[in-house]
Amino acid sequence: MLAVGLLFLVVGTVYFLAAAPLVDLYQQREAKIEDGRMLLPRLEAIARQLPALRSEVARLRAAARIRKVTLEGASDAIASANLESRIEALATSVGATIGSTESLPVEKNDGYRRIGLRFALNGPYETLVRLLAKLEEATPPLVVDNLQVHGVLRRPGLPQAATADIGLDAGLDVYGFRTDDKTPNASP
Repeated sequence: MLAVGLLFLVVGTVYFLAAAPLVDLYQQREAKIEDGRMLLPRLEAIARQLPALRSEVARLRAAARIRKVTLEGASDAIASANLESRIEALATSVGATIGSTESLPVEKNDGYRRIGLRFALNGPYETLVRLLAKLEEATPPLVVDNLQVHGVLRRPGLPQAATADIGLDAGLDVYGFRTDDKTPNASP
């Protein structure tokens, strides 16, 4: 009985030290093969889409070259003036009144210069919303930041109809980007 017990002990040890790891390895590789079989149709579908995606990238790159994405101007001051006149034209087109304009400091970042202006304006709610929509759709793209809208206080005793056209006061920062034309090898 001792010999049979030792035989089972040796067989069990061989199984747990040699056979069990091999069975486990076999199951892991079988799972990887099954995953590969399931992934293959997806990869083939993506490979079929590749030529169309490449042509779409080429089309978008060509459109990006044509589309104006930066402010024009030989200097920051000229670009800022162009930005100001552009925003004034947009505000006038929707009926908003610009109260004041303030230049913001120019910031350099990765070959671009961020030109910013702070505007104080007023007008009815609908007019301000239309102006924001125009700024969002503008070419070159503009970024609106620090938007603050304040309601005008009504005087007590005025009829509702007399105060219906009173607008809102708003302040906002508008940024555009200009390419940094300075070359590193330029000599003074």
